[in-house]
Amino acid sequence: MIKFYVRTTGDRILHESYNQIKYELLIDKDRKPVDSFIKQLEIIADEDAVLLEDDLILCDNFEEEITKAINENPNTIINFFCYPLKYFTTHKTCGGFLYNQCTYYPKGLGRKVAAKMNELRKPYHQYDTLENLALNALNLTHIMYRPVLVQHIDYNSLIQKSSGNRRCPYYIDYLKQLNISIWDAYEYKAQLIELMNNHISSVINKTKNN
Repeated sequence: MIKFYVRTTGDRILHESYNQIKYELLIDKDRKPVDSFIKQLEIIADEDAVLLEDDLILCDNFEEEITKAINENPNTIINFFCYPLKYFTTHKTCGGFLYNQCTYYPKGLGRKVAAKMNELRKPYHQYDTLENLALNALNLTHIMYRPVLVQHIDYNSLIQKSSGNRRCPYYIDYLKQLNISIWDAYEYKAQLIELMNNHISSVINKTKNN
């Protein structure tokens, strides 16, 4: 059974799409993103777990979609949101681990990764770049998954400093709206970006009004 965890500082109200799943909050009360992330990897290590951040929209039928993807690769770390503006299809890779909005960790691996992150850490590291160093040092491959199953709302991060556009046009709900597969998505990039901008604007406006 896959368990879901949500990283948060406790200040943000989760989008209503999180109601699709049963989850446990992992709260970084001290606002120490690297320390808290390493501890959280240790917490989730005793089960197959998906670690989410708190500023996302989960796709329709999220649990069904992510369970299906995990069942195809149950023993591999899967990054379900990375390099949001780049087009690619699902593939296994070594290196290049970036972003940590929605990641699957098979049972036991979180503790191994956390230990290596502690060993390698430097004061300037952010937790995703430090995790990439740890995965490389452990010779662990991971899967970069497309289409993404979560959309990043792109609020200003409360977890760690960040910059740039962190929204992804290759989001499964947009592909379904256009009735296309990830294989055809690049040709529809302009339409997907329009759907993305309209979608996120409506979510942010609704949040402000509430």
